[in-house]
Amino acid sequence: MTTPATTGTVSVRMYRGILGDCFLLRHTLANSGVKHILIDCGVLQGVAGAKQLMSNIVSDLLDTTGGTLDLLIVTHEHHDHLSGFLYEQEAFKTHFDIREFWLAWTENPSDPQAVALHQRFDKAKSALKAVAGNPALVALDKKDVYLSTVLSLSAFMGVAGGEHPTGASTLQMLKDKATPARTRYLEPGDVATAQQIAGLKAYVMGPPRNEAKLRKDTPSKGAAKEVYLTNLEDAHAIELQVGHLSGAKVLPVDLPFALPHQRTLDAVKQLPPDKRTNTQTLYFDPDAEKRKIDDEWYSSAETLALKMDSDTNNTSLVLAFELPDGQVLLFPGDAQVGNWLSWADQTYPRSPVTAGERAWTVDEILARVTLYKVGHHCSHNATLRQLGLEKMTDDRLVAMIPVVAAVAQGNDWNMPYPDLYQALKDRTHDRVLIGDSDIAAETATFMRTPTAANNRAVLAYHPTGLWVEVKITF
Repeated sequence: MTTPATTGTVSVRMYRGILGDCFLLRHTLANSGVKHILIDCGVLQGVAGAKQLMSNIVSDLLDTTGGTLDLLIVTHEHHDHLSGFLYEQEAFKTHFDIREFWLAWTENPSDPQAVALHQRFDKAKSALKAVAGNPALVALDKKDVYLSTVLSLSAFMGVAGGEHPTGASTLQMLKDKATPARTRYLEPGDVATAQQIAGLKAYVMGPPRNEAKLRKDTPSKGAAKEVYLTNLEDAHAIELQVGHLSGAKVLPVDLPFALPHQRTLDAVKQLPPDKRTNTQTLYFDPDAEKRKIDDEWYSSAETLALKMDSDTNNTSLVLAFELPDGQVLLFPGDAQVGNWLSWADQTYPRSPVTAGERAWTVDEILARVTLYKVGHHCSHNATLRQLGLEKMTDDRLVAMIPVVAAVAQGNDWNMPYPDLYQALKDRTHDRVLIGDSDIAAETATFMRTPTAANNRAVLAYHPTGLWVEVKITF
């Protein structure tokens, strides 16, 4: 039972219509005032009116918080979690005060493992940027399914061609704003508390230090394919091929032939037919056109882009916020399979250091989840079944999905994934809030299936539908 000193409310606000993550938590303890926690702030490129929508969101954040963010959390370096800070950077630089900033250990520039990880990522980003910045390849966007995927994911990851700001530069801007003294890098097994927010603590579940699990993005059961961290040879090969297309004289890797024996296609084309070798003649024979494999590397570029996308998701900072009465709010970012599996690798905290303190297991934490921010917009591999959702047994469970189905399906992304969406509805008694839902229908569902007889969760919506908010009393 809680005492008057530990009673209060937490309101979880999900901004709608963005196919990106932007969540504002308003935490209130008796006699302590309202404290504000912002978790990510991004909108997917391709959402109609994305920049204006984000301007509206940041204006609402400013109005609600008065410009004070007691805690800012960025889960990972993806455009749909960061772009609001980019689009509205002047507002964040000028009008907001960041009192504390939390990031995963993977963003720590002083951590050798994190540095090595980013070197690998940076190499892949360089290769993808070379593709996205090549006019000839961009012109083929809608004609080649592989290149279409590469270019859309490159923009999604903030590595499009030209001088487009990167996720890393956006994070650096936020670090500078918060200052190093107020920036923390969290490890799995940490139990973190914010200096300005009494009565709230967070179990840090991921990302894992174990690179085998950090690499594991898809289920290994059945025919599912596992996707691994960036293969540097793939990145080298793509840079090499783009270098050929660009007429680059200096290529980033060694070629299989010594310099005197290297020939470009353009040089061979300029040779008179009688000066060409038999192989060169056959290559330009119109009857052999179907045998050419010049463009097969596009599929490798697509594979690299997909790897980068999934691997970045798996570096998500995963936090389980515990309220004073024991309820847990789970925010897994876009964590995928390996990240979820790693949560059982430690207790929380890893080693109790305070007299009377106990360590919690992942199962014990999941059993107390009453609000679940559904991972990766309800995709197929970002919520575990037996070791995840089925462990969330509290009958008060509410799920929030930041997705716009029309935009996702327009990109051939199966979000929300039907089987998972149905499982969420079953587990929550239909209390699933979605970013492009029918507000009247959602409200009716909550009236029909309240979370509890007493102190039930309460819904509220912005007058224009900009956000939905769940208010939980403890």
